Amino acid sequence: MGRHLPAEVNAPLKIAVLGCGYVGAEFARQARAAGHAVSGVVRSEASRDKLRAEGIAAEAFDIHGGDWASLPARFDAVVYAASTGGGGPEAYVLAYDTGVRRALAWAGSVGAHNFVFTSSTGVYRQDDGGVVDETSPVGGAPTADAILCGERAVMASGFTKARVLRFGGLYGPGRHHLVDQLRRGDNVIGGRVDHFINYLHRDDAASSVLAAITSGPRGARVYNVGDGHPVTKEALARWIALRLGQGEPIFDPSAPAGPRVSKGGRTQPNRIVSTGLIRAELAWKPRFEDVFAGLSQLF
Repeated sequence: MGRHLPAEVNAPLKIAVLGCGYVGAEFARQARAAGHAVSGVVRSEASRDKLRAEGIAAEAFDIHGGDWASLPARFDAVVYAASTGGGGPEAYVLAYDTGVRRALAWAGSVGAHNFVFTSSTGVYRQDDGGVVDETSPVGGAPTADAILCGERAVMASGFTKARVLRFGGLYGPGRHHLVDQLRRGDNVIGGRVDHFINYLHRDDAASSVLAAITSGPRGARVYNVGDGHPVTKEALARWIALRLGQGEPIFDPSAPAGPRVSKGGRTQPNRIVSTGLIRAELAWKPRFEDVFAGLSQLF
């Protein structure tokens, strides 16, 4: 994979965001602030109205059963940031395989040159504490394989810029489970705690999407996106407790491990995700150096 100096896009773009939720809505705010015209596509009228109240153009649309011809007909770039909305492997296939393919076909029909798919570092299979990069083996679990189907479709799509962004563990406003748990006085931390977690603040995830559209080389690229400073769950829990002025947390492997696992997700694996490629090719860097910096604004 060759290295190129970023080729910046200065002209305003018209961008569609399919799945304008936690990251997508923040991306829309950042892109609009940068002078681009953004239209969000969401599942519900309530979400549509919330975006419109912020001044963001939005449509309520079912990407699985709706008539794509009913959407606005001209865009320069399309961001696919839709989620499963819960559910098991079947929901992943619908969102990340079928949904991505439909979105790619529509993006081509409305004249888009750039397509960005927000994927996940969950596609990696490693659990030995080692370093993984964009060339490391992936797949092996039904959910990961479904995401990879979408990734491969994007990489083969032929768009001028076809981007797959593999996000690390997202946190940010309204999404900081450990802080909430310890703040309410529940100091028993369950499950695995000695593994490295590769965090990514929501605002930095959004800025990476903008960088993927407006800079970097032509062609298809996969990028890992994270702050580059993984920490163990144990170290983070101890730091949060100290910031809250509480005593040492109690670590109990048999206790509930958090909402992700309780909903059927896998236990967080132990690996360090390399983020050097996106920094080199897109000149992107996170605003928050690590999760400690990102969470400091909460205290």
